[in-house]
Order: sequence, then C-alpha cells, then structure tokens
Amino acid sequence: MSSQDPKPKKNLIIDTDLFSDVDDAGALLLASTSPHINLLGVLVNKPSTYSVLAASAIVSYYTPSQSKSIPIGVFRHPTSDGTVIPLPDTTFLDVVHWHLGEFVSKIAYQFGSPSSPDYVKKPEGPSIPWGHAEDAWDAVHLYRKLLSEADDESVTIVSIGFLDNLSLLLDSLSDSFSPLTGRQLISQKVAELVVMGGRYPEGRSWNFFGSDPDSPHHNGGRGLGLGPKGTANVVNNWPTLQRDGWKGRVVYVSDEVGGNVLTGAELVKKGPKGDPVGRAYGYYAYGEARPSWDPVAVLYAIDGLGELFKYDERYGHGRNWVNEKDGSNRWILEVETKNQFVLALKADHETVAREIDGLFLEGVLSAVTERDGP
Repeated sequence: MSSQDPKPKKNLIIDTDLFSDVDDAGALLLASTSPHINLLGVLVNKPSTYSVLAASAIVSYYTPSQSKSIPIGVFRHPTSDGTVIPLPDTTFLDVVHWHLGEFVSKIAYQFGSPSSPDYVKKPEGPSIPWGHAEDAWDAVHLYRKLLSEADDESVTIVSIGFLDNLSLLLDSLSDSFSPLTGRQLISQKVAELVVMGGRYPEGRSWNFFGSDPDSPHHNGGRGLGLGPKGTANVVNNWPTLQRDGWKGRVVYVSDEVGGNVLTGAELVKKGPKGDPVGRAYGYYAYGEARPSWDPVAVLYAIDGLGELFKYDERYGHGRNWVNEKDGSNRWILEVETKNQFVLALKADHETVAREIDGLFLEGVLSAVTERDGP
C-alpha cells in the first residue's frame, strides 16, 4: 500500500440492546455513518420485535447508497428441543423515573414501514421490513457467517448491551458456515472486543446482569436472556494468547466513562426533522441530552485512543472477572495478561460530548446529502 492509498476501513460488528435507552441509537448512527467503518452486521441482544425492526430501519436509513442491506441478527434463547421462541412484542415502559419515553416501536414503524410517510425506500429495502422481525438472522448463525467470511484478525466487535449472543457464539460448534468452533473463529478472525459494561476496580453493572430471566427488568417485564452466567462465560472464558494463541485485545468501557458525556440535544435542536436518531432522542428524552455510554464505546472502536481516550493505568497487566451468580465484576491483577484494558477519558467529558454531537450532526447530514444530493 502506497502512502497515498487511503487507510483500509475497519470491519465492525455491533451487538446492541437497543430498547430501553436511546444511546444505542446514537451508537448505531456513529457506526453507520463513519467513513472509516465497514459495518458488517448488527446483532440485537434484547429479544424484541421492535428492537430488531428499529435496528434495521436505522442502519438502512444511514446507508442509502450501500448496494446490500446490512444484516440484522437477534438473540434466540436455546431450547432443549430446538424450537424457536417467538420474539415478544413488548415495548419499553419507564417504571424507574416515570419520565423517559418509548422510541423503538415508533422508529421501527416510521422508518421501516412502506405505509409511513417517513419511509425511505432503498433498492432492496431495509433488511428486516416492518412486520417481519422473525426473519432476522439467528444471532449465532450471523456471527459465524460474518466471521467466517472476514479476513483473519480483521474484525472488531463492540458489545453495547448484554453479552448473551457472544456467550452462545463462544460455545458454538462447527456448522455449514465454518468447520471451526466459536472459540476458534474468534481466535482467528477477531482483532478486538470492546465491551461497554462493568465497574472498576469492582462493582455491578446493568449490562452484566440485566438479561437475567429471574430478575426484574427495568421496563417492568423480565429478562429473556442468559443473565450473569452468559456474561461470566464471555468475560472469564474469552480466548487468550496463552491458551488459544489469540493476538487480539479486550477493552472494557466502564459505566462511569460515558455517564457524564451528555449528548443528543444538539441533534434534536439542529438536525433535520426527518432524522430517525434525532427523532429517537426527542421521543426518549424530549430533547434533553443523555449519557453516552454506548456512543463512547463505539467512538473508541472506530478511532482508537486518539486525543480523547487512554487506557486507565490503574488496571494494567490484569483481567476482568465476573461472578456468574449476580453479574458483579472485579479487576484481577495478573502479570502474564497484557491484552486487557479499561478505557478512560483523556479529554474532559465536555470535549468528548462536543466531538460526539458533532459526529452525530455530520453523520445525519451526510446521509441526507448522499440520498438527496447536495
């Protein structure tokens, strides 16, 4: 590659719990509109028809010229007899603050249904059109397909939700997509895993326990996933250099990092009125800025450390560990482990917020220009 050749795009897979917080929508906006990213697919780890449809509608809207729709997969709970449990039609209800609004079903319909005036038709349409959520890929099958087709050590996975899909991928066996096991596929194809979740040096984080079917869910329902056992499987058993020859790294983004990075209000105020993520922030927070847990994780995955981020020096040469009973985590100092890191802000949170807000606006305007012309 000559010095004039552009830097190759990074292959990215997003694994999201798009449902009960709008920052997932902001993260999808960043991933869909970054000129540095080849978005391979979106995996939904919150089993809901509206989560699937909204994810499809959002990425379809922001990739108008992409000839092939970005595939969407969804968590399917394993059953002993192999039957597929239908996705629930549940919607979000804020039973904690009684303030936040539901947005996922609205975005799913308004930007995914041909009956809506906001629907923007692509040559192939959204990968999962309104009313067809059950057509979404099984998440493990999609993971295995995407990884098997990718170059070695070329894929970055960003988990911005529950780790259930990744747990099932890790335990998966050879199939028609690849003769490799899930562990072998990860070791061969994945360059980096970015996980938004955990508290450091120890604590308990929603993303690490919130899908537990035996625990009350934020929206008044109950989790439909693997819960802490799935999280512990991923965090405690992810491939390592010593055991599996994996040369990649794992970066954890704690709850505290994005909690004070408040974004989204500028998009509602200055963005085009027909923009799905701007509208989502309006529905969810009524134009107020929101914490940027997931956009921070995705921004790091896209650009690396740069001027905004650093690895927290307090957690060098160590690894994360999760209790499979309650999802609490603890950082364990371990000299031989050199490829796990905890992300921290290098810049102040206002600077990071301005960067994300700027990228939000830049992304939505580029999508409008790409679709309608200058």
